[in-house]
Amino acid sequence: MNRDAIERSLLDIDGSCRDINFSKDISTVGAASLFEAIAARWKLVQASDAEGVVVQARDAVALFTKHKGALSTVWQGELSPRHLQAYFFWEEPDRVFCELTFFPADLDAGRFTVQGFLELLAVFASAARSFEYYVRYEDASWCHADRSAKSSVIFSHENIALLHVPSFK
Repeated sequence: MNRDAIERSLLDIDGSCRDINFSKDISTVGAASLFEAIAARWKLVQASDAEGVVVQARDAVALFTKHKGALSTVWQGELSPRHLQAYFFWEEPDRVFCELTFFPADLDAGRFTVQGFLELLAVFASAARSFEYYVRYEDASWCHADRSAKSSVIFSHENIALLHVPSFK
């Protein structure tokens, strides 16, 4: 897929959202780091745990130290996308599922560039400590790593290298 097609796919206001996924399971440290990378760029508007209990921003990262749990967050800011949702779920330490979600209408179409999106994606992937990523159309039936012609994946690490390789500590 070329850059023009990627741009059209990301900006197409078709009623669905776009999702970003990483390795099937990221580490607890990666999840906390990704949360902090998002928090450095957007303001947390809402957060709740697996039971739906409201979580304050100052307490959110500590949730990742629990043996199992979930964290659902909504963010708002001046960056593109203006709104971002981040969902984390884990049933054991160091096996955190993470999905970031945004709507095309929240991208600033007038200033949007694929290059800028890739730069932001590189920050996310580096923070998550994941070499793997998938940017895709919303699709509840998507199976992790499915990049077949019928899948909802717009692009992934398989066809677009990010601007830098994540540095893991």
